[in-house]
Amino acid sequence: MFAADVPTYSIDLGSAEAERWAEVISCETTVASALVREAGAEFERVPELLRWVFARLYQAVGGLYRGEIASWADALGVSPGTATILNCAYELSHLRWPRLFGCTAGVRWVDGLGMVHVRTLDWPLPSMGAGTRVFRFRRGAREFVSVGVPGYVGVLSGMVPRAYSVTINWAPPAAFPSFEFGPGFLLRDTLETCDTYDAAVERLTRTPLSTSVFFTVCGTEKDQACVVERTPREAAVRTTTGPVLAQANHHVAGRFVKNNDGLPKGEEGEEEFSVDGSGRRAETLARVLTEIRSACGLEAAAHVLDAPGVLNPLTCQQMAFCPRTGDVKVWRRVEG
Repeated sequence: MFAADVPTYSIDLGSAEAERWAEVISCETTVASALVREAGAEFERVPELLRWVFARLYQAVGGLYRGEIASWADALGVSPGTATILNCAYELSHLRWPRLFGCTAGVRWVDGLGMVHVRTLDWPLPSMGAGTRVFRFRRGAREFVSVGVPGYVGVLSGMVPRAYSVTINWAPPAAFPSFEFGPGFLLRDTLETCDTYDAAVERLTRTPLSTSVFFTVCGTEKDQACVVERTPREAAVRTTTGPVLAQANHHVAGRFVKNNDGLPKGEEGEEEFSVDGSGRRAETLARVLTEIRSACGLEAAAHVLDAPGVLNPLTCQQMAFCPRTGDVKVWRRVEG
């Protein structure tokens, strides 16, 4: 079942990095520890020396938010290397193919609201659902919103109210990951520094990345919706050509389609996570988005995320953003 009682925290970007997450740490250490245990199981064979080397390399290339990562490491009783690796889990997932992957996002215009951006986050970590939190990052009067979990300082889903929203979907890797910008760190930096839809699309399109990713970007005007299909050095921007735009986990742009070849075929009961399943999820979300009433509330629009396939066993977060009004609705999977 999904619950709407998602705790919200304010993060003051004007304070020192080591202090920004103090309130979250004081309230959410137990939740973050459970997430670290689950996610850390993927890296349990990585010796501490290599974790230390990884953190030093991240520092050497000027990786962002090191003070924030260090504060979480101290709070959770893990090494800075471990905390850094876990914050780079998306990039490191491209070292080997995950057996399961998901996430589906879509955008459409709704009369009375403007552009609406809906999204599921699907990931094989049961604690992510219950651990879902909303973070409101503030620097003076400027604010952006992130849907995330305690201990992760990047952004997978976020919005600058009255400007734009962006969500990340897992993409098949095109090359070995590097120490360029990680997608979640680039998205956070974009939300911190870009004030307009056009500026955000430009930044997400042109910045060298550590690995491949899909960015779904939604603005406030009818023509402001696109998917930025990224490899580390190249980009294809797919804009809306009809009433809706949807993205799952496969490349659509012709020059990148070859990267879909290694995607899993899907075992029985896991069809949503195959390359064909990714296509069906995107098609399903596009269809149900098209079918909703032209004028409805944000919560009603978000019901499209319950469509079978879009909602699947790994869905841990559901959300809807309305950049024009600045509203966001979030639901988290909980036991029971």
